[in-house]
Amino acid sequence: MFVARCTAISLALFVLLYMPVSLAISRGWGLLPQLLKPRTARGSADLLFALRVLPFALAAIFTLVFTLPSLLLLEPRSTNEAVGTAPLMLGLCCIVVLLAGIVRAVSAQIRTSRVLTKWLDGSTVMDPGAPVPVFVTSRDAAATKHAPSLTVAGVRDPKVFVSEDAIAALTPPELRIALRHEAAHARSYDNLKKLLFRFSVFPGMAGLERSWSEQSELAADDAAVSCVRDALDLAGALIKVSRLGTAPQAELATGLLHSSTALGTRVQRLIAWKKISAAPGKYSRYALPSLCGTLFVLAATYGSFLTGLHVVTEWLMH
Repeated sequence: MFVARCTAISLALFVLLYMPVSLAISRGWGLLPQLLKPRTARGSADLLFALRVLPFALAAIFTLVFTLPSLLLLEPRSTNEAVGTAPLMLGLCCIVVLLAGIVRAVSAQIRTSRVLTKWLDGSTVMDPGAPVPVFVTSRDAAATKHAPSLTVAGVRDPKVFVSEDAIAALTPPELRIALRHEAAHARSYDNLKKLLFRFSVFPGMAGLERSWSEQSELAADDAAVSCVRDALDLAGALIKVSRLGTAPQAELATGLLHSSTALGTRVQRLIAWKKISAAPGKYSRYALPSLCGTLFVLAATYGSFLTGLHVVTEWLMH
C-alpha cells in the first residue's frame, strides 16, 4: 500500500504541474523571446527549445527532488490508508500522457529508421573522413522521389544524405557550405530535440515547434558561414536546391530547405550577411549568480519545504 500511495501521489503531482505549465507556455511562449531579445539565431533557438521542454523537465525534477523524498522520508509505511480517488485518477491521467509520449517517440524513431534503410540502399559514401558521414543516394531512389536533395537524418548516429542531382546542380563551394550547414544541425542535436518534442505530449505546441525549427535553420546558416563568400554560396545553394523539388522527409530529419516559406527570408539574410558578435546577451551576466542564489535558497529551505509538501500530499490523498 505504501508503494501504491507514493506512486499515485507522485504521478498526480507530476501531471498537476505538467499540465498548467504546458498550457501557459502554449499560450504565451511568444512573449519571452520578445522580452529577452536573444542576440543570435542560436540564442533564439535554444530559448525556444528550453521553453518547449520546460514543462516536462520541471515536472520531472520536482517529482524526483521534492515529491518522492517527502513521501519516502515523512510518509508512514505501516498505515493501511487507501489511495484517494483524486490522486488515483490524476495518476492514471499521467500514465496516459507518458505512454502517449513514448508511443509517439518510438513510432517516429521506427519510421525514420525505415526511411534511412531505403536511402542507404544503393548509396555510396562521399566523404569517409567527415565528422558526420555523407552518403550520395542512388539515382533509383531519386527517380522515385524517395530520397531528399540534401538532409541530415537520424538521432543516435546522424548521417547526411545528398542526391546526385544536388551534386550536379551545386558548385563545389556551394556543396561544401551546404554540407557544413547540415553538419551544424548534427552538432546541435536538432533531430534529438525533435524526438524530445514528440515525447513531451501537449496540444497547442505546433507554433512553438515551428518557430524553433525556423530559428534552428538560421542558426545552422550562421554556423556554416564565416565570410561574405560563404554567405553568397549558401544563398545560391538554397535557391538551386529549391528548384530540384522536394522529396518525402524522414520524421527525424532536417533538410537544407525543409520549408519553402522561409527561403526568401534566409536568402535575403545571407545576402546582407554580417559577422555575428560573440558578445554575451545583456541577461547572461546574471545567469550564474541567479542560479547560485536559487540553489542556496533551496538548500536552506529544503527540509521545511518537504514538510509543507507532505501536508499538501496528505490533503490530496484524502
